[in-house]
Amino acid sequence: MSTAMELPTIESLREEQRALRAELARIRRRLTWQLALELAVDAASAVVATAGVLVLLDWWLRLDRPARAVLLAIAATGLVAFLGVRAYRRWRSARLDELALAMTLDRFRPGTGQLIADVLQLPMLLDQPGSTVSPAMVRLAVRMACEALAASDWRRLWNHQRTAAHASALVLALIVPAAFAAIAPDAARLSLARWLRGSNERWPQQTYLSVVGLDERGRIVAPREERAVLEVRSDLPMLTEQGGRWFVGGRGERLSLRHKPEHPVNPQSVTIREKTEMGETHESVMVETEPGHFRFEFPPSASTSTFELTGGDDWLEPLVLDRVDRPALAATKIRVREPGGSDQGFRSIDDPRQHLVFLPDTQVEMTLIGTEPLAEARLKIQSGNAPPLRRIDEKTFATQWTLREATTLEVGLTSKGTGLESKPAFLSIGLMRDRDPRVTLRAVGVGVHVTPVATIPLSIAATDDIGLAALRLQFDRTTVASEKDRATPTKSKQETVKIPLPSESGRPPLDHQARHEFSLMTDPATPGTLLRFLAEADDKCARGPQTGRSTPLQLQVVAPEELFYEILLRQRSERTKFIAALESIEKQGPILDGKPTPEDHARITQVVQATARHLDQIGNRIGDALQEMKLNQVGSPKSHRLLQQGIIDPIKALNAGPMIELRGALQALSGAGNRANASEETARKLHGQVVGRMKEILDQMSQWESFVDVVNQVAEVIRMQNQILKATEKARETRTQEVFEDRP
Repeated sequence: MSTAMELPTIESLREEQRALRAELARIRRRLTWQLALELAVDAASAVVATAGVLVLLDWWLRLDRPARAVLLAIAATGLVAFLGVRAYRRWRSARLDELALAMTLDRFRPGTGQLIADVLQLPMLLDQPGSTVSPAMVRLAVRMACEALAASDWRRLWNHQRTAAHASALVLALIVPAAFAAIAPDAARLSLARWLRGSNERWPQQTYLSVVGLDERGRIVAPREERAVLEVRSDLPMLTEQGGRWFVGGRGERLSLRHKPEHPVNPQSVTIREKTEMGETHESVMVETEPGHFRFEFPPSASTSTFELTGGDDWLEPLVLDRVDRPALAATKIRVREPGGSDQGFRSIDDPRQHLVFLPDTQVEMTLIGTEPLAEARLKIQSGNAPPLRRIDEKTFATQWTLREATTLEVGLTSKGTGLESKPAFLSIGLMRDRDPRVTLRAVGVGVHVTPVATIPLSIAATDDIGLAALRLQFDRTTVASEKDRATPTKSKQETVKIPLPSESGRPPLDHQARHEFSLMTDPATPGTLLRFLAEADDKCARGPQTGRSTPLQLQVVAPEELFYEILLRQRSERTKFIAALESIEKQGPILDGKPTPEDHARITQVVQATARHLDQIGNRIGDALQEMKLNQVGSPKSHRLLQQGIIDPIKALNAGPMIELRGALQALSGAGNRANASEETARKLHGQVVGRMKEILDQMSQWESFVDVVNQVAEVIRMQNQILKATEKARETRTQEVFEDRP
């Protein structure tokens, strides 16, 4: 029994195709969303993982901004490449056509792909003209495929666990950064700031280093060719608060912190690494002077260098040690106006480096010129207040003051560009005390006693600091009444003698010596008269002339006989000394006549030298006595000639001739001279000559004294005769008056 089947029409087949295509499109959309979900999971996971790695590396290595930029670029490039490849593959999977999608479904449910292909492709055979395919069979096959597909559960084809897993992974990837931001908001904020905004804000540290004296540009200015001291501290000496944030100074650029470090940790050591302009690198460890204080001395250098610091978990980027020249004085100009001068203007000092000495109340004007623009200039003195400085221009300062006392100025300069201070420069200004003129007065050739007709040679010497204006000699002559004539009053006579001063180029002399002979012959003084001499000098002091006086020189007039007797006593004293010298030299004769040794010759040489020295002194003193006799007109010219030719000249000839020869011969015999010229006989002969001449001189002294005695005796007889004659005449007059005298 056969049953006829109702075959579907072409319209119903197309309706089945449209329904199948709609279902396939729905599956394709779900597949696209699934792939997008998986791509989002991949992207979120990769971004979170990469961000975590970058944050960890940054926290561990404390990367600087360039390193972070490079690392972020590498990570972003790799991340984009990875996600691009994944997205391309998923995009291609989402672009499958109907047959490719059917073949994909057939891998998970075998046969489904063939059924879908029958529904989609078999009805197209009916539209082809001249086709040998049976339409009934095509319709039957399509109908059976549609019925099979209609009986299939399309939802069971979807892997819901995979979708749930990827959705959970996406949620987890989004929760991780949110949890990081919630648990460690500061770390999250700092990570975003450092990686996305390029901030240089650092991760929290235990140690913060600060360089003392570092400017805002990260420089330490040090003098050229001098040692530079670097001081580093870790106790936050320059921590300041501003706008709710804390800033650590002494690091070039201020380090910004959101929270104040509560317990900073001092590093065990701080390492410094210096790099010179020549490319040389030196690494050293700083010396810890006290907890948290480190010190290092850079050696002298003329070139600028850079250095890095590392201590604990802190480091400082390359800082600059800038070597510059200290400021110095390029010139010092001094002008002065001394008091009392005719010219009231200032005069310039040619060389301020010379020893500066000025009078009191001198007005001093000083100008200081620096080698570079100056921020300030300072003056210091040992005591008191320094005169104020006024600025002339960027390099010049000036001041003016009145000199009251000796001053030593210490000049200090501060550079405007570098802030360096100059080395102290000292300037000493002395005070010239214009003392009174110094005057000395001496009587040359005479003693304290002079005769009434004496000539008194006076030697005057005067000196002054500024210059001599006048020189004069004051003479005071006082006649004292004798004991026999009490009624005669005391007379005094004063006289002033001006001494001319030389003038050279109109400048007053600083010192002057003059001789003036004062003669009593024009107005002879009576014995007992006192002569007083005083020399005075005036100077050219700016405050008014000052007068200097010598020590008074006082002489007394005596009778010629008294002075002559005094000189004679001195001559006899010299004769006694001459006799002692003669005896000393005669005692050496027996030694020379025997067999003297070199030691004996040496001792005799010493005796001869001492005798020659004594003879020279005796001759000089006798010569002075002769000069005094001549000035006082004591003695006759013959006695003067006998004294000069018989005593003084022979003593000089003896010392200049035989005495020198004898000393030379004795020195040769003692070994101190040329032994070849030594002869015992020559020494004895010369000794005999010396002794003989000394005896001749002694005889002349005796003859001179005898001659003087005779002359004095004759003068005394004449004086006595005159006295007797005067007494006789007086008695005669008295008797005559008595005879003719009228009596009452």
